[in-house]
Amino acid sequence: MAHKILVIDDDTHLRESLAEVLDMEGFETLEAGNAKSGIASAKKQNPDVVIMDIQLPDSSGFQICQELRKHSRDFILIMMTGRFLSAEEKTQGLSLGADEYITKPFDIRELSIRIRQLLGRKGK
Repeated sequence: MAHKILVIDDDTHLRESLAEVLDMEGFETLEAGNAKSGIASAKKQNPDVVIMDIQLPDSSGFQICQELRKHSRDFILIMMTGRFLSAEEKTQGLSLGADEYITKPFDIRELSIRIRQLLGRKGK
């Protein structure tokens, strides 16, 4: 059975192209355009991996991380950012439960390999 990945990003083009490539890589991909629908989808669908943009119009990746960790420890949480993050921000995300950070633009094949490694470590 394919691993389920939820992509939360308000950039429709990026979200759709990411989902398309991840589907081709053999994952089942779900999409959400904002934090509210992303959190609802994660709680309902229980994806293996949640990839979220740090800056969303209705919330931040940090808040999503916190909310999802309250719900489950099982999600693999990957934060995406389009800007340089300070050490404090990275530490904050990791302490809230993020498993990985990726900086846009990124290579989708590299992301796919990282996802597989994280899934392997979690024994999924």
